[in-house]
Amino acid sequence: MNLRIIAIFCCVVLISCSEWETKKIPAKDFLEQEWKTIDITEVDVYPSFTSCDSLSDRMEVKRCFEDHITTSFYEQLSKHTMIVQETVDETVWIDFIVNEKGKICLDSIHLTPAIRKEIPNLSLWINDATALLPISYPATKRGIPVKTSFKIPVVLKVEE
Repeated sequence: MNLRIIAIFCCVVLISCSEWETKKIPAKDFLEQEWKTIDITEVDVYPSFTSCDSLSDRMEVKRCFEDHITTSFYEQLSKHTMIVQETVDETVWIDFIVNEKGKICLDSIHLTPAIRKEIPNLSLWINDATALLPISYPATKRGIPVKTSFKIPVVLKVEE
């Protein structure tokens, strides 16, 4: 009787083990499934500075990062004397890239012809202000540092 119980037990174990067998998914299929779930237009963690370390909400970190950069630009630009012939009240858009190492690089500056005429050194000053920005923590996607781009406004109000 013990042999029958052992034989039945072994048959049950062998049959149930085949149910545990995992199915192999080809790497190509797995990659296609993963690629569909990844939103390449968004990062998991935005770039930040040490002053933003205490924040936990990702949108607060983004706002802190942008505010820090905008404040730095305003501080650097306020050191220059801007003499104009006509009143300037315009917004300059600055595109920059934060690379995988956290280095902030100027991508482009969108100046109107009026600003180019009234403040010809503005591009140079913006380049200098960008060079003075500290290294940041890079953005990450799934724990991997990635390159990101940002666009910030700099409002110029200069009276003649």
